Amino acid sequence: MYTSEKCDAVRRPASRCWTESDFSSCRREPAIPRKTKLRQRHNAERGRRRREDDAGRERESSASSPFFSSEDTSLMASQLSDKIKEDFLECKICFEVYQTPRTLSCLHSFCEPCLRQLLDKEKGTVTCPDCRTVSDLQGNVQNAKASFFINSLLDLFHSKTTKETVCSVCLALGKNNVSASSRCLDCADFLCSSCAQSHCLSKLTLDHGVVSLTDYIAGCHDEEARLKLERRCQSHGEPLRFYCDTCAVAICRDCRMLEHFSHQVQSLVQAATARKPQLEQLISSLDGNIESLSQKEKEVDSAIQELREAHAVVEDQISGHLSAIIEQLFAQKEAFTKDLALSVEEQQQKYLSIKEDLQRLVSSAQNTRDFSSQVLQKGKDCEILDLEGTIQGQIERLQKVSVPEIANKIPVLGVNEGSDIDWSFSKMFKLSFGTSSLSTTDPKAFDTDADTETKVLTQTSAETVPPQPAVPPASQLCEPQPQKTFHSPVEQQLLNPPTVFSLIRTIAVDDACNPLEENITGMSLFPSRDIVIADNANFVIKRVVRNGDIRKTIYTAHRGWNNLDPFSIAVCDDSIFFTSGCRLYRIPDEDDDDFIQVCNLRGSHQEYSITAYKDEYIAVSEGTNCSLSLYSPEGVLVDRVSPPSSDGKFVFVAVNSKEEFIVSDTKRKCVLLISRNGNILNTCSLSNFNPTSVCVDKYDNIYVVDGKKIFLLTPSGVFLRQLFHFKSYTPKLITCDQYGHLIVANRVGTIRIYKETFLF
Repeated sequence: MYTSEKCDAVRRPASRCWTESDFSSCRREPAIPRKTKLRQRHNAERGRRRREDDAGRERESSASSPFFSSEDTSLMASQLSDKIKEDFLECKICFEVYQTPRTLSCLHSFCEPCLRQLLDKEKGTVTCPDCRTVSDLQGNVQNAKASFFINSLLDLFHSKTTKETVCSVCLALGKNNVSASSRCLDCADFLCSSCAQSHCLSKLTLDHGVVSLTDYIAGCHDEEARLKLERRCQSHGEPLRFYCDTCAVAICRDCRMLEHFSHQVQSLVQAATARKPQLEQLISSLDGNIESLSQKEKEVDSAIQELREAHAVVEDQISGHLSAIIEQLFAQKEAFTKDLALSVEEQQQKYLSIKEDLQRLVSSAQNTRDFSSQVLQKGKDCEILDLEGTIQGQIERLQKVSVPEIANKIPVLGVNEGSDIDWSFSKMFKLSFGTSSLSTTDPKAFDTDADTETKVLTQTSAETVPPQPAVPPASQLCEPQPQKTFHSPVEQQLLNPPTVFSLIRTIAVDDACNPLEENITGMSLFPSRDIVIADNANFVIKRVVRNGDIRKTIYTAHRGWNNLDPFSIAVCDDSIFFTSGCRLYRIPDEDDDDFIQVCNLRGSHQEYSITAYKDEYIAVSEGTNCSLSLYSPEGVLVDRVSPPSSDGKFVFVAVNSKEEFIVSDTKRKCVLLISRNGNILNTCSLSNFNPTSVCVDKYDNIYVVDGKKIFLLTPSGVFLRQLFHFKSYTPKLITCDQYGHLIVANRVGTIRIYKETFLF
């Protein structure tokens, strides 16, 4: 029979490694006296009976309960275990059972490896992923408190979830694979049936709670096991039974006698009893905070609900106002259509009345002419003389007939798109009739705009369009030009400059696959409205549809020439021409053919700007030569435009319908209007003027880019006003089509398309 020392050794926790001194205590000792054996047996028997009585009372209580059976109790214990795992033992980051749990200052616990991933190494802090509270860990996750409460639950959880449980005592004695049937709640050891019986007979372990392994795993003794589970000192391995007030830390017996000998020390029970009232008071104070925060949450919910209701109300109001406006617009449409029909019918009746009078006069004149001719041809002399007076009087009467003036009254609709429209839209439309002589009407007056794109009536915040910009002083303007006389409202509409520009589309042609950032240096238009741009940085020419799709991409590198970097570009005779260095090239129709060198350009400049006049020739701006060379699509020199000598530098060039060239002189900082024979018709120079790209619209109005601004000049080159002043957008190139569109591109290929609107 083993001595009490051996039993004491056996009951040590299995987590502690056995030393040689521990095994030496298991040697047989001299026989214990008979009286001692009887006393031990009596005490063991008394303890066994007491436990059996307690178990019997518990069974009677369970049997007499109308609510729970033994199966229910086992099920509740299992559910309790699952609840503990769900609420306390799962990390909210990795959603696994805790591994070395650490508690932050906000009382939220996480695995140490998970916290290590959240550690801000620069600040040495961790932001709680649950409540966003920042905890200062001084750069080390281990500075966070070890969660002993969770650790105790983990020990309990792991002890019950172990698949194969062996006897701790037999394992310490070198006996392997001895299945355990019981567990000592005090020693936290698993025991086989033999060791459990010996454990209950030892004087030192007589009062220990030894329970069956089945009940323990079922969770019947979870609370008792957790309460008896003792925390041990990490330095000495002894139970923590004292609390040092000086250091505010739990200590063991050895710590009290060594490091904390001179400190204020009391038992853990006394320390916990003294601090519980204060903690309870703090916990109670949270009730007010919780109530206040809950009230605020209700207020936020109320505000959200109110916001949603207001949203619905405003949507209904918008729909109602819009419906009313649409009804008014349709009502105006009916009224204007009716007025238009009545006015046209009235005018048509006047025309028909005049036509009848004219037909009667024509018939009378023809009859007079025919009768008089017959008399002259077949009449006798006396008959002729007799009818001479009558014929002469009739002809004189016909010649004196007053022919009414034929006035062509054309209906013209005015649309008020300004910002001063009243809510009722009563002044949205204005119907008027212009009067002009049909003989003086320009055939171009009846050209219609084929474009059907929807106009955007508002300007973006990135640009401003001054409705009535100030005109610079006379000293800053161009030379005065005689004003044209307009004979009809239609002719006046066509020749007047545009009043409103509406942004209808923005497209981006940049490509993330390009090795370098785009540098758009040339832009032109196909008759089909496609936009052609030259990317000088990436050796690319792109043909872009106006919805933003790339119709064709042409690479200028390794196409029979060494890396041609396209600069300026133009479309002539439905072919693309571009300049690279001091040469002019044409892109063939077939993709596999080499580029065609059209001609060598005059001078030795690296950059030449070009433009096309219809399908007849390509005009090349020749820089510091201050001249223009005109080449046919075949490369034949058609003409050379050489204004009087100057010290300027011609860069961008455009040509209008009269074959007048608009050139930006970047050295003299002005815009020149030059005739085909080389005469300078006008010079426009403003204060702080740095003109670059220029273009003309179908009415020969001139547009000039200057930094973030775009200016409008009259067809004669007179400054009219500033159209745009961009904030975050910097235009580089500008062009116009025959459908009333202004196309603007910046350096990286963001293209904006504006619609011109002519008001009168």
